[in-house]
Amino acid sequence: MFDKNFLVNKVVNSLLSKDYQVLLTQGCFDIAAKKEMLLLIKTLINVDGLNEQQALSLRSISYFLSASPVVISVKNNREFLVDNMIYSRFQLPVVTPQMFGNILEEEAHFVTSARGRYAVAINTEKLKTKRKQMEFTLEELSEIIGISKKALYEIENKRVNPSLETVKKLERALKVELARSYSPKETTEPTYLKPKSKFQEKVSEEFYRIGIDNSPVHHAPFEIIGREKFSLITCLSDNTKKMKKDASRVKNISSIVSSKCLFVSKRSKEKEVEGVPIFLESELSDIESSKDFKKILKEKEE
Repeated sequence: MFDKNFLVNKVVNSLLSKDYQVLLTQGCFDIAAKKEMLLLIKTLINVDGLNEQQALSLRSISYFLSASPVVISVKNNREFLVDNMIYSRFQLPVVTPQMFGNILEEEAHFVTSARGRYAVAINTEKLKTKRKQMEFTLEELSEIIGISKKALYEIENKRVNPSLETVKKLERALKVELARSYSPKETTEPTYLKPKSKFQEKVSEEFYRIGIDNSPVHHAPFEIIGREKFSLITCLSDNTKKMKKDASRVKNISSIVSSKCLFVSKRSKEKEVEGVPIFLESELSDIESSKDFKKILKEKEE
């Protein structure tokens, strides 16, 4: 019987078998894994347990870290998930542990599922080239596979993805494999969240002012994620004991995701905690540019 720990261990073992660096954490992602690409992975037995705030934070963090987010799950409220399917929740890809293993093996041919519609991503260039080589017109090939000429035209021109049944008919008629294999993709669309506290709002605004694009995040081991020429993980705290507790975790995350990290405090008298630089909130107000910020950050790190 699957439980959360079993699922996490299964995913970690799949990653380690492919020589990924792996870090376990908590929040909107449970696993950070790095090889050529950075993967941020959320694991859930029931994918319907993923809420919108978690998903938005995962998407935001993935954008600022140039990472690929993925949710790995076993079932939803109605049924068990199918292994060759790429589901979608809040614009995040959702796959089973078996499908994730296939993705790592680069052997994942897949069906997508969104809003009750199942479709297959195919190589449309190969479809068009093979159709012309076999001297089929759009009308002739559409009659053979039992769809309209317009539907085939839209498939060839990437306006819609065909159903699994249509793909199988096309592959039989053209004697060619059309289904694309799935590979994780970096998040390129930014997601910005609203702050949940005045402190979070103020620090985020100061970062914007000095030229650091950023977003508050929730359900994460840190409060703000940002990027200028480097990614920036920021924790907000005035509790020295908590900062000491969080420092090693933040350093480990920043190391695997190739990011800078820091604390912002309202009144701490320390310059760093466990090697993580501390900025005062008032100190940020005196910084005029991202160039100045980088210079001060470097001095604090030394």
